[in-house]
Amino acid sequence: MPISNIYDNILSSYNEILTVGNHRYKSWEYCFSYFNQLLDNHGDKDTASLHLAFYLASWGMYRGSSQLLQKDYRVHLPVIYELIKKENRFLRNINIEKFNTGSRETNTLLDLVGSLRKIYRDRGVSSTDTLITKVILGTYACLPAYDSLFLNGIGYWNNRVKSNKDQRIIKRFGKNSILSFVRFYLSNLKEFEKTAGYISSHGSFYPPMKLVDMYFWNLGYQITSK
Repeated sequence: MPISNIYDNILSSYNEILTVGNHRYKSWEYCFSYFNQLLDNHGDKDTASLHLAFYLASWGMYRGSSQLLQKDYRVHLPVIYELIKKENRFLRNINIEKFNTGSRETNTLLDLVGSLRKIYRDRGVSSTDTLITKVILGTYACLPAYDSLFLNGIGYWNNRVKSNKDQRIIKRFGKNSILSFVRFYLSNLKEFEKTAGYISSHGSFYPPMKLVDMYFWNLGYQITSK
């Protein structure tokens, strides 16, 4: 039976980082941290591309079907340039409540998704929802990553709350899906803040959408590994 309590679920994963040396989960922290250094003008774009490549590889994105396996890390360099454009920088540490129907924040995020898709597509890389959302999770962390385990976790959750449509999460990527995650986070704000506080006490900052990502990913992982 998957752990449905938010605090216990997320920490079942996070505590692996604390107990297992050089755990692959750390690659997200390194990528996110370096990208923020870059935004503060304390890093360089080439190294940011390398961090992004390794994070994506450690989270399963360098399979042959994506064509990333046939590219070097600098294929991500134009993506880094796009991410740090002035019009996208306000996505950094954004208040999750800013994402609502028709808001500038929501529209900018969706425009960024479209721009990243084109950049990868022009370079012969399959610009799937999984890849694009993982890139944004590793940099601005204002989207969860729509991979198979994450989506399986959503399926489990939706089945669990099927009698209450207001609690259901929309699986298909898009504006309505993003807003359903915002509602989920705000409906469970105390649990998420408690979780973020624990992680912060160990020296790491995990934004709201990263915590949402961990919760549903862990549900999916626990279902498939039982």
